[in-house]
Amino acid sequence: MGRVEDVTLPARFITTAAHLIATLTIVYDTEATTRRALGTDQTDFASSKSNLEGLAWTSLIFFAIEFAGMFTGVSLFMPTANAYYIFSHFFGALFVGLFVCLNWEITAYHWFFALFSFFPALVECALAFAVTQMNAMQYK
Repeated sequence: MGRVEDVTLPARFITTAAHLIATLTIVYDTEATTRRALGTDQTDFASSKSNLEGLAWTSLIFFAIEFAGMFTGVSLFMPTANAYYIFSHFFGALFVGLFVCLNWEITAYHWFFALFSFFPALVECALAFAVTQMNAMQYK
């Protein structure tokens, strides 16, 4: 039996990359995704499109924060944080993919953004602060 990191580190990277790819489908296909989500009522198309586009681009910024934390090693060897990231990004990729394919309402993406992009980035920032400023994890 190997170490915990032998399983969690690749799983964290793969699930984060899958969630990133699902979000990139929204970024590069915002117009069609908005049209599908609005259905026959296209009266609020411009504001819905800009709202979805803004959330998707902000999500990409949060991914950059998380990848920076992962590759600098700030949260890489914290098993509890890794488990949180794995579950968060697994469900994020799943629900964002379903959002694109099943024509859910735009408001559903607000929840996905908050639960699966904002909170993991917030945790990453908190861990970075704890490691760098409060010496929560010292390397010996």
